[in-house]
Amino acid sequence: MSPISISIGLLIALVGVLVFYRMRKLPQIAGYGSQTMCPSCGLITFRLKTCCLECGKSLTAVSVISIFGK
Repeated sequence: MSPISISIGLLIALVGVLVFYRMRKLPQIAGYGSQTMCPSCGLITFRLKTCCLECGKSLTAVSVISIFGK
């Protein structure tokens, strides 16, 4: 085998491992955008709900603080 074919084979194997690693991590990241935390009790609730499932307080009054403005 020539050195070029060996290096191409290693490159293909590396790309395959990286793609598999990224695909394994995606389902964990996808769920974060659909949840919010209640400011009074700390329960994680779906973003579509208007009130907390545990304490019943409104989630519409939750403000978002910009970290880029600091």
